Amino acid sequence: MTLNQIRYFLTLSESLNYTEAAKCLFITQPNLSRQIQSMEEELGFQLFVRKNRSVTLTPGGAVLFQKFRKLMEQYNQAVSEAYNASKGYRGSLNVEILDVYDISKHFPELLRNVQTSDSTLNLNLRRRSLGELITDLYDGSADLILTYGFSLFDQPNLITVDVGTFDSCIMLNKEHPLASKSDLCLADLKDELFIQLNQSICPEGARYLNTLLDHAGIHPPIKFVDSMRDIMLWVETGDAVCITSNVTNEWVNPNVKIIPIDSDEAKNHTLTFAWCRNNYNPAIATFMEQVYEVADT
Repeated sequence: MTLNQIRYFLTLSESLNYTEAAKCLFITQPNLSRQIQSMEEELGFQLFVRKNRSVTLTPGGAVLFQKFRKLMEQYNQAVSEAYNASKGYRGSLNVEILDVYDISKHFPELLRNVQTSDSTLNLNLRRRSLGELITDLYDGSADLILTYGFSLFDQPNLITVDVGTFDSCIMLNKEHPLASKSDLCLADLKDELFIQLNQSICPEGARYLNTLLDHAGIHPPIKFVDSMRDIMLWVETGDAVCITSNVTNEWVNPNVKIIPIDSDEAKNHTLTFAWCRNNYNPAIATFMEQVYEVADT
């Protein structure tokens, strides 16, 4: 079965009239009839019920119409993207960034460089939560994500590039009795409620929290929630504490205090760009070239 035959079938399915379909396709009506008959012989079932010059789809024909229409949309899109790439147009790039990451240090320069290096690139940016980033990467909603490296440890078929580091910190309400303690450490929080993302969202994050607490020799209660917004809600009420990083945008939140953790386990974790190994979007290479340049300066 050829692509032309599929086009003939789709055109006839939309018009349900041989004369009109033949005119749209710039072929003769007998030629159209022969092509449809050839398809039916190859498939082994009838596609149309003929009534003089008008036709209706059979149940099998109706199924093929829906499937072939999607197939041709994908085909046309693929050809268009390949053509644009061959002409130097890189198309679109969907980049998602961890919702709590402070982009102010490197991202403004990075984005300026990307747009300067390729003015044809349609760059889309979006903030997403830790769990949403992984989901979007695998379902194709995101071409590229920037996240904490530990969230990618067990994820298959990814290409990852570490672009920075961060240290873990304690975050608590600024009015918390321990907020003013100059040498606050994890051991001081042995009776506090810790808030952490659900293990189904970020299993590595939950394991990491347990590692920190074990090394501090404490086993406080832990409440699991579904989003960073929920974590912040608990911290801002003063009823709980959490582990955050020194690259969080919550530094500007006037209701919380963020205190570094003085232990080796809390230091030098990676910030990582990741994309799917089977994502051949040429704009990824363009973007990552600028990431490397900014990282080197």
